[in-house]
Amino acid sequence: MIQKRMVARMLVLLGLGAFVSIGSAAAPPTVQIFAAGSLRGVVNDLAEQAGPALGIEVKSSFGGSGSMRERIEKGEPADLLMSADLGSPEKLEAQGRTVVPVIAFARNRMCIVSRKASGVTAANLIERLLDDKVRLKTSTPITDPAGDYAWSIFKRIEALHPGAQAILKAKAQASMKLVAAPATPTRSAAAALFATHAIDMSITYCSGSAALEKEMPQLTSVVVPANIDPHPIEGVAVLSTRPEVMRLALFLLSEKGQAIIARQGLVPLTDPAGTDQ
Repeated sequence: MIQKRMVARMLVLLGLGAFVSIGSAAAPPTVQIFAAGSLRGVVNDLAEQAGPALGIEVKSSFGGSGSMRERIEKGEPADLLMSADLGSPEKLEAQGRTVVPVIAFARNRMCIVSRKASGVTAANLIERLLDDKVRLKTSTPITDPAGDYAWSIFKRIEALHPGAQAILKAKAQASMKLVAAPATPTRSAAAALFATHAIDMSITYCSGSAALEKEMPQLTSVVVPANIDPHPIEGVAVLSTRPEVMRLALFLLSEKGQAIIARQGLVPLTDPAGTDQ
C-alpha cells in the first residue's frame, strides 16, 4: 500500500514537472532590456542568438541612455539597462537598484562624419571643426552620452587650442534641437540632416557611422584622434536576480557575446583597439 502511494506521488510529481516543462516551452521567461538607441543592433542580435540558446524571450525598449535610466527611476520595469556609458548604470547602482556592480561590456570610439567633398582628415579635423562656416551637430548631453562624449572632446581640444571649447559648444547648441524630416521612410534623422544640408559635420559613435555612410555614400567618417577621444565604455546595470537575467548578462561577456559586440561595430573588451589607436 505504501509503495502504491509512493508511486502515485511520483506520478503526480512527474506530471507536474511535465506540465511546467510544457508551459515553459510554450511561454519562455522574458527579459526586459532598456537600451541606448546606439545598441539596437546588439540587443536585436541578443534576442536572435542568446534568446533561443538560453530559452528566454528578449523584449526591448530604446532611447537615450539618460532617458532610459530616468524611466527606470520612475518605476518602469526593466531587468537590464544597457547603456552607452557607465554613468547611467552607476547612478542606478548608487540608488541601490542594481543586484551586482555595474558591468562594462564593450568599448566604442567617436567619429566625425562629414561630406567626402569637404576633405576632412585627421590632420585638419580640429581646424575644420572650428571653421566659422561649419555647422556642427551633436547629441544632447545628459540625455544621451554621445553628447557628453562630444563635450569631452571639446574639453580636450581646449587644452590644445585655448578658447576652442566655447566656440564648439556654441556651435553644437545652435544645432541641438535641429531636426529634418527623413527624405524617405528608410532614411534616418541623422542622414536627413545631411541630405537637407542643415549640417556640415556631426560627432557620433563610430559603431553607427558605417550605417550612416551606407545611407548616404557621399558621407565619410574620421575616427577622432586618440589624444582627444574620450574612449567610451558601455555598461550594463543588472536590475533583477532572476536566473535568466543573470545568464543573459553573462552571455554579453562570453566569446559569443563579444563576437556580437564586434560585429555591431563596437570594440570587444579584449581588443586593445578601443584605447590604443
